[in-house]
Amino acid sequence: MTGPADTSRLDGFVGLSALLTGFAPVQLLGTGMAAAYLAVLDAVLPEDIVGDLMSAYRQLPRGPERERAAEAEILGDPRLGPVARNLIVLWYCGAWTQLPAAWRAAFGASPLDTSRVVSAAAYQAGLQWLAAGAHAAGANPQGYGAWAIGPKSAGSSGLERGGA
Repeated sequence: MTGPADTSRLDGFVGLSALLTGFAPVQLLGTGMAAAYLAVLDAVLPEDIVGDLMSAYRQLPRGPERERAAEAEILGDPRLGPVARNLIVLWYCGAWTQLPAAWRAAFGASPLDTSRVVSAAAYQAGLQWLAAGAHAAGANPQGYGAWAIGPKSAGSSGLERGGA
């Protein structure tokens, strides 16, 4: 059961993730992976780093300068930047990538900080599939003749036939 504090924390995490990935919060929530990905961060990282990442996000200015501030304050930070980049990979690929050795030496290493796909559901929910207009390879049946239909691209219906 989740309480208001948990919901607020998850909302902040989804907001941060939306800023980092370029996907809308509703799209991220629609993957069904938000709580699982926050749990990955909580398990792999020291508590103060997750808290500092969320705090840095909350302190970013609103408006058009928000993205630039995120680049400087979060992605450019030697402690938070590698974590934020891992969070982006987590959303796109459903995989956690081991943090750099220098980061682990400076800020601590967890035995859970290993490169791996988080779960089968995470692989299938990866934003890479949405970004490419494709489906998770090996996860969803395509149907007979699907190989003759080109991938969706911006402005197309996805029903164009390749070849002659």
